[in-house]
Amino acid sequence: MQERRRFFRLDDEVIMEFRPLSADEFEQWRSEHQLQTSELKQLEQELGLLLHQVRASHPQLGQVLELFNRKINLLHNTHDHPGDTPELHNGSNEARMQVNLSACGIAFYTDEPLQAERFMLLNMQLKPSNASLSLAGDIVSVKEVNHDRGRYQVRVNFDGLKEAEQEMLIQHLFQLQSRTLRQQRAGD
Repeated sequence: MQERRRFFRLDDEVIMEFRPLSADEFEQWRSEHQLQTSELKQLEQELGLLLHQVRASHPQLGQVLELFNRKINLLHNTHDHPGDTPELHNGSNEARMQVNLSACGIAFYTDEPLQAERFMLLNMQLKPSNASLSLAGDIVSVKEVNHDRGRYQVRVNFDGLKEAEQEMLIQHLFQLQSRTLRQQRAGD
């Protein structure tokens, strides 16, 4: 419970697909995930930190570099790559979704009753950077709700999160909050 409060949560829109996992599938995913050398994700994280510094001193150059980074990420995500999780791409639930995201978990709405499952695999594409994350976690709760976004609210705590993945989430949330504050100031 304490972990949930260590990071701030923001409402966001992501492209996401998900699939419940059995305990055995989750353990297999976790061991494979820990063995992966996610060089691209590490580069993305390092690049993001440097882009933030460049934007601070040279806003236009920072914007151009960020646009190139988005374009590369978009091109990367439009092709199948080894290391992707193929079981998610067959009959998956990929959609643009409203989520409540933090660096340690996610909440979202779905029409699927997921009470019987204990773990979940999530593939997310963060916007506007098009950075991709493949994460898994414990399903903390599934509550039936009565409003137009779906029938069930699902809360998942990420498990086995690499430091680079958590940094990518933190950076994404920081940028989202900055954009939101700029838009609010512009509207005042």
